[in-house]
Amino acid sequence: MDFYAHTREDGQYQKLKDHLEGVATLSMRYAEVFGVGYLGYLAGILHDIGKYSHIFQKRIRGEHVRVDHSTAGAQWIVKSETVRDYLGTTHLDQYLARLLAHVISGHHGGLKNHGTVAEEGTLLNRLMKKDIPSWSSAWEEVEVVKQAFDTEKNALVQRWNREYPAWSYQFLGRMLYSCLVDADSVDTRNYCNPVENTMSKRQAPSIAVLQMRFRSFMSEKLKHAADTRINQLRQQILSACERQAKLSPRMFALTVPTGGGKTLSSLAFALEHAHLYDKRRIIYVIPFTSIIEQNAQQFREALGPDAVLEHHSNFNYDEYQENYDQDEIRRLKLNTENWDAPVVVTTSVQFFESLFANKRSKCRKLHNIVNSVIILDEAQSIPRGYMKPCLHALEELIVSYRCSVVLCTATQPSWAGLGIQVTEIMDYPSPKELVEAFKRVEVHVYGCNTEIIPDQQIVEWMKDSLQVLCIVNTRRHSKLLFDQLKERGLEGVYHLSGRLCAKHRSTILNEVRERLYMKLPCRLVSTQLIEAGVDIDFPVVLRAYAGLDSIAQAAGRCNREGHDKIGIVRVFFPEQHGMPSRGWIKETATEAQNTIEYCKQPPLALSSIQKYFERIHGISDGRMEQVTDSEGIMSLLKSKNRNFEIPYQDIADRFMFIEENMQAVVVPYDPVAEHLIKLLAEAHYPLSILRQLQAYVVQIYQHELIEYQRQNLLKNVEGVLVLTDKSYYHQQSGLLQATELTEIETLIF
Repeated sequence: MDFYAHTREDGQYQKLKDHLEGVATLSMRYAEVFGVGYLGYLAGILHDIGKYSHIFQKRIRGEHVRVDHSTAGAQWIVKSETVRDYLGTTHLDQYLARLLAHVISGHHGGLKNHGTVAEEGTLLNRLMKKDIPSWSSAWEEVEVVKQAFDTEKNALVQRWNREYPAWSYQFLGRMLYSCLVDADSVDTRNYCNPVENTMSKRQAPSIAVLQMRFRSFMSEKLKHAADTRINQLRQQILSACERQAKLSPRMFALTVPTGGGKTLSSLAFALEHAHLYDKRRIIYVIPFTSIIEQNAQQFREALGPDAVLEHHSNFNYDEYQENYDQDEIRRLKLNTENWDAPVVVTTSVQFFESLFANKRSKCRKLHNIVNSVIILDEAQSIPRGYMKPCLHALEELIVSYRCSVVLCTATQPSWAGLGIQVTEIMDYPSPKELVEAFKRVEVHVYGCNTEIIPDQQIVEWMKDSLQVLCIVNTRRHSKLLFDQLKERGLEGVYHLSGRLCAKHRSTILNEVRERLYMKLPCRLVSTQLIEAGVDIDFPVVLRAYAGLDSIAQAAGRCNREGHDKIGIVRVFFPEQHGMPSRGWIKETATEAQNTIEYCKQPPLALSSIQKYFERIHGISDGRMEQVTDSEGIMSLLKSKNRNFEIPYQDIADRFMFIEENMQAVVVPYDPVAEHLIKLLAEAHYPLSILRQLQAYVVQIYQHELIEYQRQNLLKNVEGVLVLTDKSYYHQQSGLLQATELTEIETLIF
């Protein structure tokens, strides 16, 4: 009897033996990069061994029968004689066999908890399963090769975290899982879709080629740059990054003030470092979708569109395809599945949630992170409750997976206090010298929690300034101030918040930039979303009390180019509707106030910033372990140090960067949005339309959703909620509030 793995549209069958050997070869190649090629081979050769059952062969030939084909290989690898013959006789060998069982049994449904025999679907339940169809015919075709593995095992254990060996063990399991599921997907695609196979193999430019392109781009850019003090400092930062790239792989910090050109300078470091240490790719991790597109476009201009893979929810390949070579974009689109590109630009959510995930689709890319340079932009923005597991993940990537990591920010936390050793890239000029050299603003603090600054005073400040930006903490406060400014009849008044869709915000920002350039009156009230990398320059900025990192970001929107006249930043304690009574904004504002009062240093001095983060991260009062691992992920794994019974499902469930308490609503902001909504209702393949509609989304809270639905203001179009009454979307302030409850504006990840 012939045994098959897959069938394709033309009726041809892929032989099962060919598939197992193909996957084993690829999986071994992927795993060799981090020193465990043999484990990758075993996972690959065994993953579909259960397809040798006669019942599965009936299924492949068209019969509608359900059959478990992924448990067989898992059960076989943990047998005592198998472990002895193929891995060894130590406890470590038994643990590695169990890890392979996790990987093999979960290659379709995901990595599960170790669990118990009684818990349906857990690893132990699967390993004790009795009703597995016979697959003994496999041994007529398949030979599982034995290979000496002791040297690799010893090296593996030497790299493991001494305090958290179970952490390193489960991380290895996820990496092996990535190798297997990507190899499985690639081999299946190679057989079932030869055209995509050929397209995906088109050669991407090497790091050396990208270096040449980058140098040419920067040479041209610097040639046309004005000879200003700020540009001279940016050149010094660039030179320091290129000089320090020769340092051996490790955890780096790049401390550069806002407006210092750290995006291109960090890329220069990464390219030089990757070239010197033979790194495979550069992964640029950005916290907010509101800035990822502008950074990715900057990289494309510097490196070429064939080098940059953009992977996040807002990216529309079909729209992008109109401007570049279609085959090249199709190749990049395929490569989003496994990050097989020289430069990857992605979000913090996509990057970190993948490192803690248990699903095939999220984990597939992980093995391509190995031997990379990872640049973490705005590193301080890692959510506090996940800071410890995220930093441990970055350390694991450095120690065990040959990565270098760069923590970029103008406001560096106390990494040493968090237990992380970093090397600062800026040797000359030093971070302290840069803060002095980039001093473009004076920060004045008004009020405190016992002395509020009324809205009337804020409106007076804005009336008295020809061009001024005011950043507040809540959507409601921004709308109230905007309405008061409009009532005064002032010229050039604008409003930005998450009540406006991205397309609308972009239109307003373009108008604002035009008025700033023309020296016309311009008064903008915004929530903190404008702090997320928006390139804009006001002579005066007002900021409601918030964390010092937020105040620093606000100051970065003031006198950005370092004009002769110093910029003015006023930090004020707002009325009750401008300061939530509890939660993250309230806590960070309180700690910022305490730091300013007790530190006796300027609010944006490096020492002030570090003291602030020591308070926020619980370093100064002994709460660090608790507040930086609020979901207990590290403590959960520490409890598994003796038995290595890894709860992969629980870890994935606990690690969620964004609480999913918001609902996306598409607003018919312009004729383009209205046309896309009509197309969505008729589309057979709506993915392209959905991506384009991302620009017209407003996030609302669950209680608002209930109110909007009660008033019949929403309709469901192919699973997407669409606003039905355009009068509820205002052309100046966006989607109207369904209730008068204060809503905290959150940065969009």
